[in-house]
Amino acid sequence: MAGRGASWGRFLGHGLISGTVVFGLMVLVFGLVPVGDGTAALLMYLALVVPPALTARRFARKGGAGGVGREVRSRGTAKPAVARAPRRTRPTAGEAAELAVTSYGEMLRLHPYRPGPSADPDDLADYRTTLEAYDAAKTSTPRRVPELLDRGREALERLDAARLAGTDIAWIHGTGDTRVRVPAPDDGPVLLVFESTDRHGGFSVSEGGGLNPRPRELFRVAHEAGRPVSGRVRVLLPAQRGTERLLDVWALGPWRLALRPPGEARRLETGLPLTGQGIETVLKDDGCRVAEFEHDGTGAFALHEVTRTHRTGRLLANGHGPARLSVALPESRRVLRVESTGRWTLRTPKGGHPSTR
Repeated sequence: MAGRGASWGRFLGHGLISGTVVFGLMVLVFGLVPVGDGTAALLMYLALVVPPALTARRFARKGGAGGVGREVRSRGTAKPAVARAPRRTRPTAGEAAELAVTSYGEMLRLHPYRPGPSADPDDLADYRTTLEAYDAAKTSTPRRVPELLDRGREALERLDAARLAGTDIAWIHGTGDTRVRVPAPDDGPVLLVFESTDRHGGFSVSEGGGLNPRPRELFRVAHEAGRPVSGRVRVLLPAQRGTERLLDVWALGPWRLALRPPGEARRLETGLPLTGQGIETVLKDDGCRVAEFEHDGTGAFALHEVTRTHRTGRLLANGHGPARLSVALPESRRVLRVESTGRWTLRTPKGGHPSTR
């Protein structure tokens, strides 16, 4: 109550000051002096005092004394500040080179090849190349790191091919466009290995003839002006009756191909990274349910599942340029197909998944 009385006193003070000033101006300046017994003068004086007092009280309710209420309400309804996450900056050339060297070193450490007393001289030379590439990349400038590591990865791939094949491959050589009849290892699924020496040319291979007179394109790599492409392809072909396969090759330069047993297809094993370049059909362990896919090239890439008839199935991942993705793998499919013109790596997460077999 005391607070209210003090407030009314302040409002009347505003009214008295305002009314007195106006009444004095009317009397002194304009000579307006009410006549009679003074009642008219009093009424005029009250008329000049009361309205300013009521007006002051009304505005005080809206804004509070001295504008404090207005300030409090403004603070109470202000939107909270939202903390912005710091922008992610792209790694520098030095950081990217260091990450690439570390990844290559991990892949080299986990590779199954170990030189022995009776090791093949070519395999030993490739193994030395992998080690030399690692040592050179660690001390090289960031600009030379990709070239050095590519050399080491190619040597690792040759070691993989030698470990899986175990015997010499009977290559069929050609240049440009042609149709070839290739003896098949058996009448079941086969692994087609194709290599083109022209790093700047395109190529494609289709299968036709026999019970399937209409050619079916097995793979195609488009020509990209000024950009080198991988000329290595390893894909599984579905079973077909007969002792040979009829293949139509289109290429801009020299090439070679061979048909191999399906067991020579490379396998994604638990805890063991698998690196490659180009188009390849990859087998996977039953226990591999998630994989990390890393792409180092500048072009497009895609990862598909492969159906039971060895045809390209559902798309699992795709993109363009450098990328690192975590991909869920289908448990019902044991075959994957990687399509890329650049370098790629498949690996299971650290710890892997135990095999269910």
